[in-house]
Amino acid sequence: MAPHSDSPRSPQTRPAPFDWGLAMGLGVPHFSACRFTGDPQCLYKVRRFTHRTLKLWGRHSCAEDTTAVASELVTNALRHALKDRPDGDGWLGLMNRPDAIICAVHDPSHDRPISHPATLHDTKGRGLLIINVLSQDWGYALHGDSGKTVWALLPT
Repeated sequence: MAPHSDSPRSPQTRPAPFDWGLAMGLGVPHFSACRFTGDPQCLYKVRRFTHRTLKLWGRHSCAEDTTAVASELVTNALRHALKDRPDGDGWLGLMNRPDAIICAVHDPSHDRPISHPATLHDTKGRGLLIINVLSQDWGYALHGDSGKTVWALLPT
C-alpha cells in the first residue's frame, strides 16, 4: 500500500491484524490497554491511565509527551469516530519497547486520519500536527469491518 501523504511527514499505512498487541508479541508486562467511550469526560481517565502506566514502567522521561499524544489520538477518535455512536467505544494501547513507547488507539471508523494545515485563528484541527512533532513516527492501519488503529512511536 502506498503511504498516505497529507502532512509534512506522512503516516505509514501497513496492514495489521485487529489484535495488534498480540500480533506484536507483547506480553502482559509490556502492554497495557484502556477502553474508552464516546463521552468526552473519558479524556481525564485516558490521561491518568497513560501517565500512571508510564511511571509504573519507569518511563519518566517520555511520560508527558506520550500522555499528550494519547490525549490527541483519543480526542480524534471521540470527534471523528465516536461522535455519532453513543454506544461505541475505542481502545488505547501502550506498548513498552526497549527504545520506544508505542501509543495506539483503535476506533470503529474506517476514515483515514488526515492532517490539515491550521491557521492562527483555528481553535481545533492541530491534533495530528502535535502528534507529528512529538513522535518519531506515526501511522494507521485499517482493519476491515472493525475500524482502524492510529499509532505513534515515541522514543524513550
